Amino acid sequence: MNKIKAFIFRFFQRRQPARRASFPHYDQVRSVLVIFESDLLEDNRVVTETIRKKLLADDKDVVLLGYAPKKEIQSPILPQSRIMGLKDHNLLDIPRSELVESLQRRQYDMLIDLTQTPILPLQYMTMYARADFKTGMQRENGLLDFMIQTEPQDSPLFLFDQIIYFLKHIQSND
Repeated sequence: MNKIKAFIFRFFQRRQPARRASFPHYDQVRSVLVIFESDLLEDNRVVTETIRKKLLADDKDVVLLGYAPKKEIQSPILPQSRIMGLKDHNLLDIPRSELVESLQRRQYDMLIDLTQTPILPLQYMTMYARADFKTGMQRENGLLDFMIQTEPQDSPLFLFDQIIYFLKHIQSND
C-alpha cells in the first residue's frame, strides 16, 4: 500500500508548477510556516515554546502545522497553530480539499519542515504550501529548496538550529 501511496504522491508532485526559489536574507523573512511531527499527546513544547518563541523574538510571523497519527485531535484549530490527524486525510494520505485551500490562502516567505522521518500527509502539505523558500532535512522527494544533511534526532530543535544558523550566515546574491 505504501508503494501505491508514494506513486500517487509523485503523480501529484509532477503536476505542480516548477519552483524558482531564491535564497532569502533571514532579516527580510517576515512570515514562516513550520511543519512538524506532533507527539500523540499533542504536547509539542519544543515546537510551541522554544522554536516558536525564537522566531517571534526575531520578529517573524509564525504559523505551526503539525501532524499526529490518530483520529481524534484534542488541540484547538487556531489561525496560527493546527495539528492534523487521520480525519484530515483520506486512505491514501491525500489531504482534504478544505485543508489544502486553507493552507493556500496565505503566502509565506519561508517554510521550515522539521519532520525527522518522511510522513506523507506532511509531505503533501509541504508540496501544497505557498512559500517562497522551503527548507528542512535532506530527503529525496525534491520538495525543499535548501536541505540540511543530518541524522534524525529525538527533538527537532537541532535541525531548527542548523537551519537558522545557515540562513543567517550564508550570503546570497539572489
